[in-house]
Amino acid sequence: MNSKPKAAKRSTQTNDSERNTVIAVVSIAIVTFIGILSETALNIAYALLMSEFDVPAVIIQWLTTGYLLTLSILLPLSPLFVRHFRTKALFQTAVIIFTLGTLLCAFTGNFPMLFLGRIVQAIGTSISLPLMMNIILEKIPVSRRGKLMGIVGLVTSFAPALGPTFGGLMIEWLNWHWIFISMLPILAVSFLFGSKYIPDIHSNKPMAVDYWSVLLSTVGFIGIVYGVSISAESGWSDSAVLSYIATGGLSLAAFAYRQLKLDKPLIQVRVFANSLFTMGAFIVMISMMTVLAAGFVLPLYIQKSLGYSSIAAALAMLPGAVINGIMSPLTGKFYDRHGPRLLLSTGFLLLNLTLLIFSFVPIGLVEVTIIYTVFMFGASMLAMPAQTNSLNQLPRQYNADGAAIMGTLQQVAGAVGTALASSILTMTSVKYAQAFPSATTEVIAQSIAFGTQRNFMFFLFLAVIGLLLALFTRRKPAAHQFPDD
Repeated sequence: MNSKPKAAKRSTQTNDSERNTVIAVVSIAIVTFIGILSETALNIAYALLMSEFDVPAVIIQWLTTGYLLTLSILLPLSPLFVRHFRTKALFQTAVIIFTLGTLLCAFTGNFPMLFLGRIVQAIGTSISLPLMMNIILEKIPVSRRGKLMGIVGLVTSFAPALGPTFGGLMIEWLNWHWIFISMLPILAVSFLFGSKYIPDIHSNKPMAVDYWSVLLSTVGFIGIVYGVSISAESGWSDSAVLSYIATGGLSLAAFAYRQLKLDKPLIQVRVFANSLFTMGAFIVMISMMTVLAAGFVLPLYIQKSLGYSSIAAALAMLPGAVINGIMSPLTGKFYDRHGPRLLLSTGFLLLNLTLLIFSFVPIGLVEVTIIYTVFMFGASMLAMPAQTNSLNQLPRQYNADGAAIMGTLQQVAGAVGTALASSILTMTSVKYAQAFPSATTEVIAQSIAFGTQRNFMFFLFLAVIGLLLALFTRRKPAAHQFPDD
């Protein structure tokens, strides 16, 4: 007789629990969103900052590359933090650290202080980013994760797409300092809601750190990202560039080998034995590299080649950012019902089509706006469905490891993608301009257009690889997808 009231009570409790989880995820997502937004919001301000601080492009780009590199170094440590510290305390620490970094950026008067503020912001983001995914993996059933992961998609895909528009509007209406000042009240709201609704998933326990693993991963990521970054100045055949990249690659190989031998590894790299997880990781990296590269190159093309203002560049990229933001939750719902393959295949087909046009067809501002919007429509179908499907393949005990690996690979891919775009643009445009007797305004505009096309040719090649991977992606129950330890 009492079965119906009890069932109704359990249903109400479940709904309340999921509602609280959604609020918790949104609270963390706000912090992470602001962190990733700032990565590309500064792209629009680069020309202004170069003049104000009297630094060249190869230095100013470290405001983004340094941020991403710091994330890449710290994210492998996140499984330790997630397992051994209370989730709410980690969140509060992340917000406080990020706010301190934002204050430094907002009120600085010199480049070193701005750079320091960006590094402090990255430390806060490195704590909040894996928390968001870990709460979803711990609290939400596999069958309903897609919808929540759509919120994560808003962070990882929509934030970098919106960044140039946000930065351009702040600069046009106020000044670049307001990119950071405007973040402060939003951080306060996030702190209040997160402190109330974020669940304490893990208890405080003694934490053992393998410092050799930390050292190897740090050297690995620094070597690869720094090597790619200096290639714009030195060239890809330079011994220093090759040495840094080789050192980074060897350090990461040694890191992976050491994790396999440790009883308690820093990160459980055995998750890569799962082919679906590994394919998804590659798709996420290709998507992140391509989106951030486009966000870096197109504003420069619009301003330096087509001759428009920063606000025009920002508005040209706004429809793409909006469509990406609208689509992210919808692709999550679609994934829950139909799986990843159709989404990923359609997304990569659109990316290949738009990158093909960007690579070979001279286009104006209106065409850039339309093609970029279609590009971002396709991109909205990639990173989050691939990430969700990959993480769903892992047993629960590897949730923290999977989230840390995905977060790390995204940031490394973003840093490498931005650095590659800068390198290709610089080398190809300089080589083009050298064919003329003098660097007139018209020659500079043509050289930037040439470098932009060469950029998109490279990322078109990556998108073709992504399409092939998408065709082999499928959804399977996690229980059958991981080898026994």
